[in-house]
Amino acid sequence: MNQTYDAIVIGAGVMGGSIAYNLSQRGLKVLILERQTIAVGATGASSGLVRMHYDVEVDSALAWESFHYFKNWRERVGGECGFTRTGFLQIVKPAMNEQLRGNVAMQQRLGILTEVVTAEEVKKLAPMFKTDDFDLAAYEPESGYADPTSVTNSFINHAKARGSVLLIDCEVTGIRVSGGKVLGVDSSRGRRPEHVEGSFDAPIVVNCAGTFAGRIAKLVDVDIPIDTWSHDVAFVNRPAKVGMHPTVIDDSLGMYFRPEGVHTLIGLEDYNRMGEPPESELGHVSPEFITHAIDRICARIEGMEEGSLHSTHVGRDGITPDQKAVIDQAGPDGFYVACGFSGTGFKLSPAVGVCVAELILDGSAKLVNISSLKLDRFARGELLKGEYSYGHIWR
Repeated sequence: MNQTYDAIVIGAGVMGGSIAYNLSQRGLKVLILERQTIAVGATGASSGLVRMHYDVEVDSALAWESFHYFKNWRERVGGECGFTRTGFLQIVKPAMNEQLRGNVAMQQRLGILTEVVTAEEVKKLAPMFKTDDFDLAAYEPESGYADPTSVTNSFINHAKARGSVLLIDCEVTGIRVSGGKVLGVDSSRGRRPEHVEGSFDAPIVVNCAGTFAGRIAKLVDVDIPIDTWSHDVAFVNRPAKVGMHPTVIDDSLGMYFRPEGVHTLIGLEDYNRMGEPPESELGHVSPEFITHAIDRICARIEGMEEGSLHSTHVGRDGITPDQKAVIDQAGPDGFYVACGFSGTGFKLSPAVGVCVAELILDGSAKLVNISSLKLDRFARGELLKGEYSYGHIWR
């Protein structure tokens, strides 16, 4: 006889963890199925930025609601999230000054603590920064970064404390549907010699499978236009004379960076690889990436040329045509999707979990209006774009 649950969440990354946690908080017994292990995919390779600056209001609103969790994690969830306040700067090219002002005004209307600062004011905040290539930046004094793996473990551990179950090394092979309603999930429980088959019953299935979300959706004949985005990350040893610096998205130089102890993490907005199979090996970072990353960080921070490369890694996430998430009920009754976060999902995850639980149990999200993230926008040809758009992040 199949084991029965109130809901099944596919994927044990930060989104799956947050959704399972929030459903368990609402009294549901949740089964989390993960093909490998906790936080092994995009979550584990996330750079962990915690900031609210976006050019689409729904993203800023989700990030703002999530920020309250990161800042008060022990009280809100329990355990540790590794939140470190560094301050955050969004630097833009002079051609984007109007967009920056418009987006900061939007964020201020939401209540976000942010302001437009000049290059001269940036120099006062971060004396080691070279500031001759931009005019303006947005500054969030309370923002910073957190630890994605700790966040995910915290969500899942507290979901388990309320009766939820996690099965790792458990790949979903089918989703059972009858009369237009979800009945449950079939899985291959592990890669052990006996290859035990596992089937589970539940009227609710949530697809948080990251880069595999498109394949999971096809099991119920739902088409999600989701591809893969593979990105390289470098950690460099920061010279002592440079000192601590803010967390930064630097559109002027096409990179993002943040401190990590005595190191600085660097990623690029360009030179990303699209369309690699989700199950393919991540491989190694390219020499070209390392060259560009070092050149750009040295162009921004005085004295970084005396640093050295510490380590590198590669991450991969699901990406949609407008580089915005899909959060929706789709296909048969009881099937929900929360995927395609396009490299920015970690910082939204606490609020997304609340919103998905509300969507499932109350019929619509109340914490944040997420209706603009519905799947059918792609079929309608209405890709999500902010009033003051910066264009695509990843290229």
